[in-house]
Amino acid sequence: MADPRPEPSAPVDTEEMAAGRAAAAYINGLIRGPAGPTQPRAPVHQRRRGRERLARMRRFLDALGHPQAGLPVVLVAGTSGKGSVAVKIAEGLRAAGYATGLHVTPYLQTPLEKFWLDGRLARPGELADLAAWIRPVVERADPRQPPTYGMVWVALTFEYFRRARVDALVLEVGAGGRFDLTNVCDPLLNVITTVGMDHEKSLGPKLADIAWHKAGIARPGVPTVVGGMPAPARAVVIDEVHRAGATLIEAGPTAPDDFRATNDRLAEAVLDALSARGFARIDAAAREAARGSALPGRYERMPSPDGPAVILDGAHNPDKARALADLWRRECSPHAGVLVAGTVGYRSPAAVLAPLWPTVQAWIATEPQVLGKPPTPAAAAAQAGSDAGYPAVAAEPDPLRALDRALEICPPGGRVLVAGSLYLAGNIRPRWYPTEEIERQRTMWPLRHTAPDHA
Repeated sequence: MADPRPEPSAPVDTEEMAAGRAAAAYINGLIRGPAGPTQPRAPVHQRRRGRERLARMRRFLDALGHPQAGLPVVLVAGTSGKGSVAVKIAEGLRAAGYATGLHVTPYLQTPLEKFWLDGRLARPGELADLAAWIRPVVERADPRQPPTYGMVWVALTFEYFRRARVDALVLEVGAGGRFDLTNVCDPLLNVITTVGMDHEKSLGPKLADIAWHKAGIARPGVPTVVGGMPAPARAVVIDEVHRAGATLIEAGPTAPDDFRATNDRLAEAVLDALSARGFARIDAAAREAARGSALPGRYERMPSPDGPAVILDGAHNPDKARALADLWRRECSPHAGVLVAGTVGYRSPAAVLAPLWPTVQAWIATEPQVLGKPPTPAAAAAQAGSDAGYPAVAAEPDPLRALDRALEICPPGGRVLVAGSLYLAGNIRPRWYPTEEIERQRTMWPLRHTAPDHA
């Protein structure tokens, strides 16, 4: 966010911290291992399953008293950039004086990141209250089709911001759009940032299939702001938006091929559309605040005055990796950069990391650590690099040890880039910003640290 340190609020004590962590442990206990076939399903089966999933979500919300009803939602979908665009929209609205909620997914360090209210994270005690509210309904559910981890989080999100009585909730879609669990609300505006190849097993197999899923958030009479995307995807998105009876607003890519500038332009188009829909206080200062904002872990430079610069980025698909590589080349000589990289197990390290390997002097393979999602083994990622002609200096499963090794071999004046998974950025970020302090101070940039630099 542009102002990473909102005004202090009542301190969070040890008892409240414990209650929040107990609530998070309960929710994490709903994670279930993968079930069913691991091979991609045919689109007809994917879509039937998606419709059934949404029907279950609606029944769950019915049992909870419809917490999504009436929420003023800006729904943000897209293959890349949706989190960054979402935070820019939220920051513009907040700077204009509107009570603004922001939901992004996944989180880096703490589940409280799913609830931003006017630039500050939810309190641990608020998460405990939400868990106590939802738990009886979860436990009364049909044990043959219990609410999933994802359903619970989306329901909690709706309830948190309903209680907060926000003027606007900027809500990031999880994956896809048409059958995503967030697509049960009635948005006042929709956004589709980009369309690229990602989540092919559930959304693909073709780019046109993925575009069809993204465009499924369109609603009759509701503006849909669309960013730049490949021509085949654009044709599908425009057709689906028109079929839905939505109003189309196009905001293509900027002339310089810089994803940050593209995100800024798209967010500005969204703020313009919101201004036309009654958010009249959005002005030049609000637009400037939007341009200056960013989420943690998105090309974020860590405070390192006495050593090599360390930049964290969550690039985890080929499109994101290519955009990151282009920016990295402009800012760092390939002879002065070291990469620390790893992917989760359902992503190909060769596909994700191939654009980055040529941009650095050396690289170290590691393993993102996240509950319920096994990583690609570091040795397998290193082998993928060797097969492509870019052997790793080391295969170190522990992310922080991998970072230490990268800092050891980084040349004077060089930089270390961490990429391949947002979870990996979340594993390494606590070295500078301890998770406990984030939860206590309710900001991703605790007071005892310097301000973030999204270089």
